[in-house]
Amino acid sequence: MIKLVVFDLDGTLADTLADLAATTNQALSKRGLPTYPVDDYRHFVGNGIDNLIMRVLADNYSPGLAAEVKADFNAYYADHSLDYTAAYPGVAALLRSLEADGICTAVVSNKPNAFVPGILHKLYPDHRFTLAWGQQPEFPRKPAPDSLLKVVELCGVDRSEVLYVGDSDVDVIFAHNAGVKVCGVSWGFRGAEELIKAGADRLVDTAEELREIIHE
Repeated sequence: MIKLVVFDLDGTLADTLADLAATTNQALSKRGLPTYPVDDYRHFVGNGIDNLIMRVLADNYSPGLAAEVKADFNAYYADHSLDYTAAYPGVAALLRSLEADGICTAVVSNKPNAFVPGILHKLYPDHRFTLAWGQQPEFPRKPAPDSLLKVVELCGVDRSEVLYVGDSDVDVIFAHNAGVKVCGVSWGFRGAEELIKAGADRLVDTAEELREIIHE
């Protein structure tokens, strides 16, 4: 029986792609660097902001330039993280159902921690997550399992009672590294093929399908 569902954020609970792209492109264009179409960011994001910046800088990468772009990213995103960001269809109803059934929910994301509470409050103002973590300084980024293992410990459940939900191969590897089951969502940034290749235990196309799996 599932007692705790832990969600990824970007591409799973929140469609943040347009804001991430706009913010990164703003920081790049400020320095006369090439920018990218929104769809390209599907494969740039997912491993934390440092890796995002390394990928978009490509051959222009240097530690100093990356630090400048990151600072501009953080400053701009602080004011524009919700310009286009939206909840995925059916997820709010799913969260209400889980709460009504006494199933705990949490979030573990590679997004900088400072941005996580505002996005969740805007998209899901009536839902209270037991824990909601972005990147924490004391834990390595996903797919290292440390943060998920700590969430499981703090929630007082066994790993067999946990389901992790995400949209990328990083999420699948993260959950398996922690010894918990993982369900991939095809509505996110990467799509079903990547999730299948990574070895997701289950795959769903809708929030209603995810609810059914949790209650199996």
